[in-house]
Amino acid sequence: MQRRRRSASWPVDQYLLMRGTLAIIVAAVLSVALSACTTTEQIRRPDGRVEYLIACGASSGWNICYDRANEVCPNGYETLAQTSGFNRKELMIYCPPAN
Repeated sequence: MQRRRRSASWPVDQYLLMRGTLAIIVAAVLSVALSACTTTEQIRRPDGRVEYLIACGASSGWNICYDRANEVCPNGYETLAQTSGFNRKELMIYCPPAN
């Protein structure tokens, strides 16, 4: 019975496989984390009115944008514009003064 010899490259092959797998996992985690990001920009109009532009990741649901709008305007808000593009969703809102 003849024994099989492992090739000298076996540890290198295993290392490259593990390294490639780790790169895929890191890329997946980053894409999920970045896709749920929201940014809020305050826009002051010439008449003094303050509006907010909320940008959310394209792969996230609108509920992420709506949740952020509720945080910005706890007493309610009016939706001025709602657009969806290739890489993000945008929600333009106005917070009416509290009564």
